[in-house]
Amino acid sequence: MHSHQYDYSRYFALKQKVFLINMSEGRDKEQYESLSGYVVARHADIVELHMLYPIDLESPDAAAGKLSYKLTSESLGNGIQVMTDLVRVVKGNIFHLQLRGNLELFQRRKTPRINTTIKLFHLRRDVSLTLFRNEWKRIVGYMKTRGLPTNLALRNTPVNLSIGGIRLSIGANTQPSMLSMFFIDVDDGLAPICALAEMIWTSLENNELICGHRFIQIMKADQERINRYVQAVQKELGIAATTARNYWEILDRMTFDGDGAKP
Repeated sequence: MHSHQYDYSRYFALKQKVFLINMSEGRDKEQYESLSGYVVARHADIVELHMLYPIDLESPDAAAGKLSYKLTSESLGNGIQVMTDLVRVVKGNIFHLQLRGNLELFQRRKTPRINTTIKLFHLRRDVSLTLFRNEWKRIVGYMKTRGLPTNLALRNTPVNLSIGGIRLSIGANTQPSMLSMFFIDVDDGLAPICALAEMIWTSLENNELICGHRFIQIMKADQERINRYVQAVQKELGIAATTARNYWEILDRMTFDGDGAKP
């Protein structure tokens, strides 16, 4: 099936939240990079998304190379994913994406999560994603050779953690931000994990503001470190660890890629 023959856009409803995972040919394949937005228009093989935070991304040009994403969301209770190319970015932070290739259906699975206390530093800034990404790259490069910057003090913090994101209290009088940078020590003797995250929900509980965050920029090796930590804590608590599964919502590949994996 190809998008010029089938109207895939009908699988995405207006105001539906969807996720983009970078699958551009020139991407750093050691990194996981994602975005999210809401469908504001769709027709034929075009889907238009409103991105909820400034990205500072202009329409792609031929010299810079094509930007391609896997667009994933839910339809009829199942996960769906399809390849897209960024056509242009218009005023109002609207992405125009052209759907192409195969539309794939997969079984959605919740990633294992645990309540734990870890050493953590939470940096919140009201800046564009582009600026945050540049800072993330600089810090990750710095930490590879010099470790954690001395001006960052990690503190024991109760959290709910998974390979896909983190939930924590930021205090009722603290102003949340759409984008954050987390430094997370998973107690494995290595430098803390540095990850960018977007806030996906907030809730006021017992006079505390609880925020849920989704990781949108993280090294794949660090995703595995989080996964090993979650499994270790589950084992300590006597919780049956789930067997290895494909969580397609956080993979930068389609089911027909690689070794013939199936959803």
